[in-house]
Amino acid sequence: MKKSKLSIAALSVAGVLSSIPVANAAIIDEVEFHGYFRAGFFASKENDFKKADIGGQKELLGRLGLESDNDGNFGFTTITNINDDQQLRIHIGVGDTEFDDLIGYLEMDGVLPSGTLWGGKRKLAEENYVFMTDFFYTDLEGIGVGIQDIEIGDSFLDLAYISSDRNISLTYGEYEDFVEKASTEDDIIISQNQRYVTDDQRANIFDNQNNSMHTFHASYTLGALTVQANYKYLPDNWGLNGKEWAETGYDTTAIYHMLDFFGLKGNAFSYAIAQVGRGLGSGNLLGGTITDYGSLRPGSLTQGYHTGEWGDYFGDPYYLITQREEDALSARAILWGGYTNSDGIGFFPSIQAQYNDEGTNDEGADGGYNYWVSVMMRNIFPVRDNFIIQTEAGYYENTQNGGTWHQSKLTVAPTFVLSDGLSTAEIRFTATYLPLSWTTGDETDPNVKLSDDFVFGIQADAYW
Repeated sequence: MKKSKLSIAALSVAGVLSSIPVANAAIIDEVEFHGYFRAGFFASKENDFKKADIGGQKELLGRLGLESDNDGNFGFTTITNINDDQQLRIHIGVGDTEFDDLIGYLEMDGVLPSGTLWGGKRKLAEENYVFMTDFFYTDLEGIGVGIQDIEIGDSFLDLAYISSDRNISLTYGEYEDFVEKASTEDDIIISQNQRYVTDDQRANIFDNQNNSMHTFHASYTLGALTVQANYKYLPDNWGLNGKEWAETGYDTTAIYHMLDFFGLKGNAFSYAIAQVGRGLGSGNLLGGTITDYGSLRPGSLTQGYHTGEWGDYFGDPYYLITQREEDALSARAILWGGYTNSDGIGFFPSIQAQYNDEGTNDEGADGGYNYWVSVMMRNIFPVRDNFIIQTEAGYYENTQNGGTWHQSKLTVAPTFVLSDGLSTAEIRFTATYLPLSWTTGDETDPNVKLSDDFVFGIQADAYW
């Protein structure tokens, strides 16, 4: 996220710093204010131009013309130079976090022989991100402590501990209602039959739904290559149906950043990413901690939103995110980048795929293996100063237990854009064609007959 810097004298929005005594305010050398927001409205032809639901998964098809969820965040950073060798940075902000409240952390330079010491509530590795699909292939967020940029010769090492919670909102009364129903309907129980579980055991299972997952993170960077590893531990990882899921897991990510477009020189860049994880490092937790975003992004097809006779709660993606077998294995590969020619025409493709072996969970429709593959391209055509035409095409295919379904899209977006190099703002008008749109049928049934749809929208988007 690019940042615009304001001097302390110019920061007349003094409410942000009102809690700092005047005598101490003078020691702050600099304040940064940065943020992001998007706001838009999308209407669907097949829905009589009423407000459109999300017509397809933006992380697979591309976000342009499909990003109907509004979002935003902002933050302030105060920078204080203690002396020539020490600096304190205090970050505080709101939004764009699963905690939905105030976020903040500290960074201290010069208190260790090398690197920056940090502590608090934050995200790590936000730069690991495909902007056309809004896909964070690493999603590390929570409360913790760590050291960044420890120098080892020409390389750098990061170390961190992060605690993240699932934050289950189900009440014990709702849970007991489910158990009572399950005691009379055999086909609801798909694992351990809770009618034979005592009241104390049920209470113990319920009380362990919000346990913290402990994540130990390390990242090593040498030149264009970054390798990250996460080890995860979640004690007493019980499902509400009495099943005990994986308590441990790990994942590894390798990122290679090229200053060309896969060998094509010019105004270009590209990335090659490979990820693999096991247990709590697989599925939707591959490369991430427990977050809202991680619950919803593409991962294992046994996770995300599901419906069925277990009821809405048991298909809740926030509940399903930690339901991984000890032997579950996932692998993901991403190739993406951008190239802009001498006429200013930009090409930004992304190819993404993930394979999931569900381990020993081979019962029913949720067992076995599943995978998805996604291909998309964004093009930018300059028309005149501050006006461009953007297009985006995408296709994905999902496969689970022999069944396959797919979706595609095509978007055209005339866009007004204004940027000073630090801040960028866009106002865009979008028209999206969705063959076999999920907005016109049951998105949980891959065999349902779907219809084509057109989605029209307006959207404002800015970062600074």
